[in-house]
Amino acid sequence: MFKRTKVTDGTATGQGPDAENWDGKEVGFRKKSKVPGVMITQYIEKLPEGKSHPDFTRKPIALTIQEGKFAFFKAIVTGDPKPTVVWSRNNGDVSDPARYQSKYDPNSNEHTFEMPHVKPDQADTYKCFAKNEYGQAMVTVVLNVIEVGFKMTKAPQQQAEVANCNFKKVLKRRSKVVPKAEEPEKKEGEIDPKFWELLMSADKKDYERICAEFGVTDFRWMLKKLNEMKREREEEQAEFVKNLSDLKPIHINADGTASFELEFDLLDPSSSIYLYKDGEMIPYTKELGDKMKHCLRKVGRKYIFSMRDLMPEDAGFYQLDVEDVNMFSTDFKMVDFLVKIQEVKAMEREDAVFECVISAPLSKLMWFGKNMPLEQGDKYDIEVSEDKLIHRLVVKDCMVVDKGIYAACAGIKSCNAWLVVEADKGAPKGKKTARKTTRAGGSGTDLQKVAQEQQQILDKEREERKEKIKAAREAAAEAAAAEEPEKTADSGAGKDKGAAVKVERIDKTSVAATTTVAGDSGSGHSAGKASGGAKQDGSHADAGGGHSAGKASGGARKDGSIADAGGGHSAGKASGGAKQDGSHADAGGGHSAGKASGGAKQDGSPADAGGGHSAGKASGGAKQDGSHADAGGGHSAGKASGGAKQDGSHADAGGGHSAGKASGGAKQDGSHADAGGGHSAGKASGGAKQDGSHADAGGGHSAGKASGGAKQDGSHADAGGGHSAGKASGGAKQDGSHADAGGGHSAGKASGGAKQDGSHADAGGHSAGKASGGAKQDGSLADAGGEPGITSGLSDIHAIRGQPAELTVKMNTDCDGAWFKDGEPLKSGGGISITKDANIHKLTIHSCRDTDSGLLRFVSGDLSTEGRITVGDVPEFDEDDLHKFSKPVIVRVGQNAAFKMPFQPQESLTVSWFKDGTELKDGGGVKIVREPNHSRLLLRDCLRSDSGEIKIQLKNPFGAVEATSQLIVLDRPGPPEGPVETVETTSSVIEIKWNPPKDDGGSAVTNYIIERQERGHSLWTKLGDVSAEKTSFRDRNVTHGKKYSYRIYAENPQGLSDSLETADSIMAGIMILSGPPGKPKVVSTSKTCINLTWTPPEDDKGVPIIGYQVEKRKKDTNQWLALNAINEPIEDVNYAVKDVTEGAEYEFRVSAINESGAGDASPPSAMACAKNPNMRPCFKDPEDFLVVRAGNSVRVKISYEAEPPPHITWLKDDEPIAPWINVINTEGMSQLVIPSSKRSDSAIYTIKAKNSVGEAFFDVEVRVTDEPKCPGPVELEQTVYGKVAVSWVPSPDQELDDRLYYVVSQHDSNTRMWKTVADRLFANTYTAHNILPGIEYHFRVYAKNDMGLSDPSQSPTWGANSNRVPISSNGVSSMEISFERPPSILVPLKVHTPPKGYQLYMTCAVRGCPTPNVSWYLNNTCINSDKNYYITNSCGVCSMYILRVRENDGGEYRVVAVNSLGKAECSTKLTVRD
Repeated sequence: MFKRTKVTDGTATGQGPDAENWDGKEVGFRKKSKVPGVMITQYIEKLPEGKSHPDFTRKPIALTIQEGKFAFFKAIVTGDPKPTVVWSRNNGDVSDPARYQSKYDPNSNEHTFEMPHVKPDQADTYKCFAKNEYGQAMVTVVLNVIEVGFKMTKAPQQQAEVANCNFKKVLKRRSKVVPKAEEPEKKEGEIDPKFWELLMSADKKDYERICAEFGVTDFRWMLKKLNEMKREREEEQAEFVKNLSDLKPIHINADGTASFELEFDLLDPSSSIYLYKDGEMIPYTKELGDKMKHCLRKVGRKYIFSMRDLMPEDAGFYQLDVEDVNMFSTDFKMVDFLVKIQEVKAMEREDAVFECVISAPLSKLMWFGKNMPLEQGDKYDIEVSEDKLIHRLVVKDCMVVDKGIYAACAGIKSCNAWLVVEADKGAPKGKKTARKTTRAGGSGTDLQKVAQEQQQILDKEREERKEKIKAAREAAAEAAAAEEPEKTADSGAGKDKGAAVKVERIDKTSVAATTTVAGDSGSGHSAGKASGGAKQDGSHADAGGGHSAGKASGGARKDGSIADAGGGHSAGKASGGAKQDGSHADAGGGHSAGKASGGAKQDGSPADAGGGHSAGKASGGAKQDGSHADAGGGHSAGKASGGAKQDGSHADAGGGHSAGKASGGAKQDGSHADAGGGHSAGKASGGAKQDGSHADAGGGHSAGKASGGAKQDGSHADAGGGHSAGKASGGAKQDGSHADAGGGHSAGKASGGAKQDGSHADAGGHSAGKASGGAKQDGSLADAGGEPGITSGLSDIHAIRGQPAELTVKMNTDCDGAWFKDGEPLKSGGGISITKDANIHKLTIHSCRDTDSGLLRFVSGDLSTEGRITVGDVPEFDEDDLHKFSKPVIVRVGQNAAFKMPFQPQESLTVSWFKDGTELKDGGGVKIVREPNHSRLLLRDCLRSDSGEIKIQLKNPFGAVEATSQLIVLDRPGPPEGPVETVETTSSVIEIKWNPPKDDGGSAVTNYIIERQERGHSLWTKLGDVSAEKTSFRDRNVTHGKKYSYRIYAENPQGLSDSLETADSIMAGIMILSGPPGKPKVVSTSKTCINLTWTPPEDDKGVPIIGYQVEKRKKDTNQWLALNAINEPIEDVNYAVKDVTEGAEYEFRVSAINESGAGDASPPSAMACAKNPNMRPCFKDPEDFLVVRAGNSVRVKISYEAEPPPHITWLKDDEPIAPWINVINTEGMSQLVIPSSKRSDSAIYTIKAKNSVGEAFFDVEVRVTDEPKCPGPVELEQTVYGKVAVSWVPSPDQELDDRLYYVVSQHDSNTRMWKTVADRLFANTYTAHNILPGIEYHFRVYAKNDMGLSDPSQSPTWGANSNRVPISSNGVSSMEISFERPPSILVPLKVHTPPKGYQLYMTCAVRGCPTPNVSWYLNNTCINSDKNYYITNSCGVCSMYILRVRENDGGEYRVVAVNSLGKAECSTKLTVRD
């Protein structure tokens, strides 16, 4: 890609003229330069004598160069006094001497601005200023840098914009779609930005498809938002383009490329166009034939983006931007074939069907038959199912010629199959059978089923997107309508209230502090739960024990405490209503599974509810604030759910008696209200509060589970114990601790909550329960009661054969256990050791064997844990193979490098290849082959940079092994390092020095080769070579005063490097200039040229003169202008100055040039005026005869030379011309024009030119004529034997045209050809000779003049039957004999196999009457007129001769003989041997 110059107006700070000297305050007059693009400002109105303002005679040329190369601009300026030259750039300064160097060569008067090793950020518009005291000249030039290693996310002008602190524009120069690597984590249900970009570039008919793809169902909302976005986008586009139309999405073409199109007009042609793929910029070229993958071509208003060499990774989201505004977006998808087309065998006249199923809907596939694209028509039917997943090609009415390979292409994916057409053997010969109504082929599978399964997958993905979007919208709507969360107190169960207890906090660095954490929990008598409410200070209020599966909840007071609640008698629930202060009112107990619903109070709290009797379902009533009142528990299989309050929370729900479920409702803050315990198999879960915590959950009576909710600080609320096999877990607080959990009555599990200091509170288990101590801040465990547990169990491991393996189980208490392998008990011995250290149990296998593999299990009481051990080996290489692989692979640049490594076949073996630590992937120039017992790596077309370490890694679950090798790519060395230094220069010796190349190409440099070029010559001469150790050279064959350039090559066994050349020529010795030549003399002048001559200088200072430089000065000016450059000397002592203006006066001077340069100038010549000398008229190359067809115009052009201009006169036959004849006179030419000529215009026209010096005449004959009329009747008369006199009546035009003559042609029955026997006959008779009896003759007579031939006059037949007297047969019949016959081949051609380069004769014999016309053919091409073949026909023997047989002479030769009765032919084959 190009690093384009940003062309801007104005000059930045520190640029342009020096701020101190050139402050830009001088005001002058604008002058026009002869050199386009130069701006001149003259400071004074009139210049002094001999002075001039600056001007450019050679301006710098715009340059496009590759990054890292040597860039320079050259300029030549003139002016008196001598101007000062300064360089600058628009976007930056040029003060860094390492990057910018200004030089001046006094010999050539060239100012050079050099940039060694040019960088992309140096691409800019540069200015060159030339200034003296009388004025200033300025010129601009553009530098473009081709960036090497283009970064896809970096815009071409980004660095320049950053330098100007325009960060906003830099950040803006990105695609609206963020690259995948930079995509932020999407929120649930968030719409992909690609959705809107695609809609803005799509047709309305595609809206439904795009919405279905992205899961958008609200079309009204979508259209409203889309219209708003379109208006904004159109306003942005209007700043850069107009007439945006014809947007065609990306599609795949028949040639295998993909493209999309759009039309628009750029308001500013210099606007930049960018291409993005998935949000990342991609480079492109302007021609698809170039090496780059992407191309953007412009055809009129149409912009066509093309992409070749398609790969799966080319799928993505493509965008085209103008500057930073998106113009078009399209999605390029790749599909795959789920079911490919299969081979079809069809009978003749039967239809053949190819069908396939693709992975994504596609409206059209590309079908090919025998490498030709197929379209819907009479021969082919192309069918697509409604879901666009099943595609069919029907080949109708199959014939034998239809057999071949047919293919279906979907992007870069394709599949192909054969069509085999069998001939219908039962069909009668020569007759076409009727078309069959059957179809052959098909995939052989249920395509509809495959397509339905794929459609279900696509629909499922679409529905998931819809649900995510719907959920996101609902969450957003609830958040918008939400109010401040309400705090809800936890509810307790039971009769009694306990007192708060204090526990000590243990810290690593401080003494334990006493804080009140939780209220005491009483034990439940029968599946009861007692939970302390949460007080304002964070503590829990006391909760009484439940009597019989009942739940009693105290209301939450303003200070956070819980009010007393009465006990429920049987499965009943009593819930206190919520008071205005946030607490719950007391609720009476339900008698039997009944439901009591409290009414809604004005303050939003629920009224007391009585218990329902049997199997009823009670739902809390809706309060004024939208919440539900409390609901009592259902007796049997009932479900009680808390109603939703206005703040989004649910009211308390009572526990179900049997298999019931009670769930706390969700409050505005996201928490759930308290849920009562289920009597049997019930589950009670605490709701989540706004702070993320769950409300308290009551314990389940049987197999129930109660879990404490998570509070804002991350903690869980208290959970009551389950009566039977229940589980209660304490919630986690902000400091990671769990709240207290009550004990379970039977087989229950109670876990102590973690306190603020990280410890767990005590948990009591009633029977066979498990109590686990909480983790303290110091990591220790608090005291736990109850059953033992496994804190660290077994897991699957892989052990190496012959190596030890150890399995460890940790218990929370010191208890015994047993080990089992595949169900069999294990004991110490036989390579196995079983040990126990307190609560840690270990099993150690000292040396693993294959028999040790199996399932290991540890059992301790009712607890167990298991894990599988698998014994195997780490992959390994054979020593010999490893030794072979470790040897370096050495290849040359452009060759392929191959690596192969054998290994033993293993399961679960992963093979990876690495180069310099980076894993290699298959693709591009890398080919990786994986076989069961070996792997191969092929690196194609290696470069020098591919050299490095190559590593193969074998990896399985037991470990990995690696083997390394080296790749050495040999290449030519890099060029020697410059610059070339001049060590010494004298009149006889020049010594230069350089540095070795940075890269030796992989093999050592053997020597350096030095070449020299003399200045003014184009030939480079080899001086010799030096060894690699020496980096200097002395050139002793130099001439004093001459300049030389040198270049040095480094050589290694792979070849020569690029050359290092001297930047400037090096002169041998010091500069010696020649003396002045003699004063120039003016030899002659004209209006276009002044000829000069001069004498050589008297003193050449001992240095040979190689030429001269001529300068001119116009009268009344002070500036001398060189007519030739110093490096283009005039070798002679005379010169024709052609750069003059007619009528202007000039003087000239000459300087002698030697090897050191131009010497002193000669004295100026005398003033010479550029005008022609007086001369008499003379005509230049006129034509004296002109023939014109009658009716056409006559134009006689005569060029002349005369000074002064002459007076022109035209005469016709020495008489003045008629007034209708036009005469047009211009400078140096006169033209006579007759618009519509007649025969009477034929005459001799005379032009007369006369001036003060003399006069001249010239005659031009003009003949106006037309094609002659044919002669009159032709008569034949025989005067003597063998001669016939032919006479004819003259043509009517004979009297009008004295140049008319006649042509006679003769035809006889023997040759049957017309031939001209007489030409240029001015008489009306002709005598034909050699007239033989028995042969018929015919004659034609033509009249001919300067315009051509007339139609012929035909003579009567003369010959055998013209004077024959019929003879009577007297009744005797005679048989008529005819010799006419069609052609036939008497001797056919023979087969020839000559060697290449040998001669060849090929003959055959043909007869026929009339004589047949014979033609020769090579591969059905006539060769009669081909000069490479010599063809003859002598009396029916036809021969063809080839002087030297070539390869392309081989093939089938055919001879065809044709006459009026028929045709005959024969053929043979010619094979050319090597």
